[in-house]
Amino acid sequence: MPALTVFIDEAGDPGVRDGLRYAATRHEWLCVSAVCVRTSRDSDLPDWIDAMRLEAKARQAGSLHYAKIGQERREAVCASLATRPVRAFTLASHKTNMRDYVNERIGSMVEAGKFYNWCMRLLLERVTDWAACWQRQELGQLEPLKVVFARRGGHDYRHFFAYIDLLAMQRRAKTLFLNSRGLDPALLDRSHWSVVPAEKLAGLQMADTVASAFYQAANTVSPSWDLGPAKALYPIVEGGADKGLTVFPLPSQAPIPDEAKAIFRWYGYKW
Repeated sequence: MPALTVFIDEAGDPGVRDGLRYAATRHEWLCVSAVCVRTSRDSDLPDWIDAMRLEAKARQAGSLHYAKIGQERREAVCASLATRPVRAFTLASHKTNMRDYVNERIGSMVEAGKFYNWCMRLLLERVTDWAACWQRQELGQLEPLKVVFARRGGHDYRHFFAYIDLLAMQRRAKTLFLNSRGLDPALLDRSHWSVVPAEKLAGLQMADTVASAFYQAANTVSPSWDLGPAKALYPIVEGGADKGLTVFPLPSQAPIPDEAKAIFRWYGYKW
């Protein structure tokens, strides 16, 4: 059994065709998040969610859905999660910058699935980079991760998994097109990967909490805009800027709205 489990969920719509470039709309962000926890703590996760539901004063049975938590309770829910022995990672992408972007190898990002795959790649690069260091320290060796994705309608997970296989193969062959961290093949055994409805697993509900908190912190035009919940997660966000929290495009690549920069500056980004 893998020593680490990674739960992944998202907030926002991965579609990039809608809207206008630099439009002031709350749909212009996508956040994908991962929560990493020792697999041996799996039986503790429902209790952690129960504690978060208590902070939320949730009346919903069983699962926790961030969107259904009253806005005044969300910071306390995130603070509860931040007391747990987990590590959290988020990739926040401002989608308007992707509509005109064309990658020499894979084409336009507005094609079905490519934008989602790209965001997941950036997230998993940072997760595996941290996990490899953790495993060397804790285990003395590298081993595959258990990875659980929240099922979302419309996603072609087989295509995404094939894309990750290709990147891992390129990493082994040292033929990665981009000069990036890559994905450590030793950690990517897809026999340990699964896709599960979020309401079925407490770990996925924690990932939903993280993704949603940062989604709302970036969406300054949203009626639910709030920096507090994302700031409350600070104790578990691994490494700050471009590690635990990554904004895309990077500050050196393209602009994002000035109003949205507050949460990223708070985590260490500079423009």
